[in-house]
Amino acid sequence: MSSLEIDLRNRDRYEDIIRAINEYGLSIKEIIFENLPSELMATYQRIRETYTQEMTRGKGRIDVDSIIQLYLNIPKTEELLRYLLLVTVIFTGFQNLRNELIYRVMMRNYNAINRVITNPSYSLISEISMKLLSDYESEGVKKESIQNINEAVHSFVYGLRKLTRSYGTTLIKWIPKFRNIEAFEKALPMFYPPKVNERRRRAIRTFIRWVSHETNLPIALGILTRGNYRQYTLIADVYSTMVTIRSGAFLAINNDHALRIINKILPNKDSNLTIKVDEVKGLVRAIGKLSSDPIIYERGAFRIGHEYCSRLKCSECPLNKVCMKFTWVNIK
Repeated sequence: MSSLEIDLRNRDRYEDIIRAINEYGLSIKEIIFENLPSELMATYQRIRETYTQEMTRGKGRIDVDSIIQLYLNIPKTEELLRYLLLVTVIFTGFQNLRNELIYRVMMRNYNAINRVITNPSYSLISEISMKLLSDYESEGVKKESIQNINEAVHSFVYGLRKLTRSYGTTLIKWIPKFRNIEAFEKALPMFYPPKVNERRRRAIRTFIRWVSHETNLPIALGILTRGNYRQYTLIADVYSTMVTIRSGAFLAINNDHALRIINKILPNKDSNLTIKVDEVKGLVRAIGKLSSDPIIYERGAFRIGHEYCSRLKCSECPLNKVCMKFTWVNIK
């Protein structure tokens, strides 16, 4: 069978693609955890080691209250969580968003950022916002709005003050109590600008992904121990969508939507075809759920899309042997 021959009865072939994406996702780290300030890297590593040790000691079971106490004994655990949260809140402040650049800018300005993390004061908002904006634009990014960045930092400060003063708790005590993704996602907007849009939804889901899986930062223990992380809804950005469609992974779902997309793809193999993310977002998210671990699937699909598929590095791609290679399909 050539790579372009479609047999929807042979579902195993397309499930093999999904498994390959998951395997790659398991083999790599989230980029944020490769770009932490040195002051927080040791904390990240100790939390992961503690979780692994407790899982081994309990033979796959953990006592949530006990492990929270162990986390509290690790220096800068709360600061690490606040830092990760602030990174995703900052995502909402930039129109020309480049995630990896944000990570570098945040890392370079950690000393200044740490002030607002440890003391969420409204008086620090303007200074922190200007530092981040100046550094970000120094990398050649188009001019950004200081007002949007101010609003993002303000929302972060407001949310932390509400959490610590009104609710009388901290992130390290608050996050593990959630038992399902849906409730967690509904509670997080208090830290983000009030404008409801796709950018804010993506930022919130990014934070959920970072703290709700044992291969990332295992803090959302209620969600982890119940296996509810499997209910995570993919962001379905341009890269994960590109890989899901171009590789043929979407064909593992044999429904009318998948048939419509393949009937659109095949007749255009001799010319470029553009498919919009919104047109196939439902398919991409369904494949993530079908993978049984959507957080791992998204991590693998995003990185493959970013580093290989978008650059047509097919010969180097970890999906090369199983991919359908619908490379003429552009995702917008």
